[in-house]
Amino acid sequence: MSCCGNKRQAYRTWLAPRPIRLRFLGAGAVALKGAVTGKSYMASESTREIEVDPRDAGEFVQNGIFVRA
Repeated sequence: MSCCGNKRQAYRTWLAPRPIRLRFLGAGAVALKGAVTGKSYMASESTREIEVDPRDAGEFVQNGIFVRA
């Protein structure tokens, strides 16, 4: 008997939180690591808007260098 592996993966993807778009307010470039997900994010003057996991977004906005786009 086979498993529902493909359907299970599709369901997990569907449940994943939707990314939030943030705008970088600083100068130069910054590399950050999400406290919750551990994911790396990079923003710069040329790449002002980035998509961030909502579980990490709150911390970045509280730091004052990002706002919600």
